Amino acid sequence: MRFSLIKLIVITILVFPLMNLNSNAQSMKQEIQELKQMIEQNQRENEELKRRIQDLESQKATEQKQVEELYARQEKSDRELDGLLRLWSKLKLGFYVDTTYQAAFHQPNDQDIVLRSLYPDQNQFNINAFTLSIAKDPEFSDSVWDLIGFRADILFGQQAPLLASAGLESDVVDPYQLYLHVIAPVGNGIDFYAGKFVTLAGYEVIEARNDPNISRSILFGFAIPFTHTGIRSHYAAGPLDFYLGMNNGWDTVKNDDGNFTLESQIAVGTDEIAPWLTDASLAITGYFGKESDDDPTLLYDDWRNLITAVGSVTLLDRLTLIADADFGWQRGITSADLGLDDEEAFWWGIAGYAVLGLYKDIANFALRAEYFDDRDGFRTGQAQKLYELTSTLSVKPFKGLGIGGTYLDNLELRGEFRWDHSDEPFFLRKDGVLNKNQYELSAQLLYWFDTGEFEPEKTIEGAPEL
Repeated sequence: MRFSLIKLIVITILVFPLMNLNSNAQSMKQEIQELKQMIEQNQRENEELKRRIQDLESQKATEQKQVEELYARQEKSDRELDGLLRLWSKLKLGFYVDTTYQAAFHQPNDQDIVLRSLYPDQNQFNINAFTLSIAKDPEFSDSVWDLIGFRADILFGQQAPLLASAGLESDVVDPYQLYLHVIAPVGNGIDFYAGKFVTLAGYEVIEARNDPNISRSILFGFAIPFTHTGIRSHYAAGPLDFYLGMNNGWDTVKNDDGNFTLESQIAVGTDEIAPWLTDASLAITGYFGKESDDDPTLLYDDWRNLITAVGSVTLLDRLTLIADADFGWQRGITSADLGLDDEEAFWWGIAGYAVLGLYKDIANFALRAEYFDDRDGFRTGQAQKLYELTSTLSVKPFKGLGIGGTYLDNLELRGEFRWDHSDEPFFLRKDGVLNKNQYELSAQLLYWFDTGEFEPEKTIEGAPEL
């Protein structure tokens, strides 16, 4: 009995720990399984969190890219707008109106006034020109685009066919200047022009507001060209200006003969020379190249040369004196009407101007006298010697009166008397007889407005502001 009890106690002592160990093992196994499930759950949650983080980062990157693209588009738009605003601020805009009435005494009303290159209509009111101008001057700056400029002067009116260049003829409109202007940052800057521009030769210009008289001189209409189409360069060195270029020839846009004309000019100008001599300038210009015409009555295809000299002095800021001398010749002319057989024609002339500024620059008086020798008749159609005398009074009735500010300062009225004389009977009278003299009265109304000062059409400005 005792043995059995002892045996039971021993068995209990031995088996109970084993039972407890098994229970602990089961519990531990369950805990391990739960821990494993927790780890797997954590892994899934971490994967989900990682995916969400990746989605957020991708969304953030997409939003950042969209923001950057928006900023880029805005920056581009701002640059474009800034560029447009900068361009607009640098543009010079203007318009110009020229109307006249002119009548030659004793001349038929159905005949044009002879020797008038721009105002030929007899006994009529005329809308000669309505000119629109736009320009941007090139300049040195941080932007390369500022080195590029342009200019356009587009004329509408009765002068369009009179100024038209071969290859660009129109009875309504004439773009007498249409060119690109680029400045190269070399030294003081070299200007390059490409397109259509007015000639460097002579003194007078196309726009009447920059001339002292209403009618143009004989030299302007018959001794020199109006415009050229080609390339031109300009360099200024102190008081000296140099021009050099090549173009299609005289008043020609389209070059059909393959010939080109070389142009060159050297000009010198200075101011504040002395209290009584405030301005002085001189320009020598040359044009050299072949010109051709296949008109059966006037054939030529050879060299045409032109040399002009224009000088100007201003005395006491009131009186300006100008001299213009032109010499030209054309080789290889055949014309039965002119009696030429493969010969050379020569023409030359000289014009003098005196422009006096009157009371507070409200009025100006201009006197022009000229002589033109067309010994072979190549320029006027008849061999002759011509003389001309013109007096012009110009008045700006509102200038300085404070009535309309600057808007009415540019309203100008002009009146003119002109006498032409030829050593040959050349001027048609009403009775059908040719006369050696022609007398004319003209009146002109001018108005112009611009947002900036346009460059003068030529180097030598000559007369004071009218």
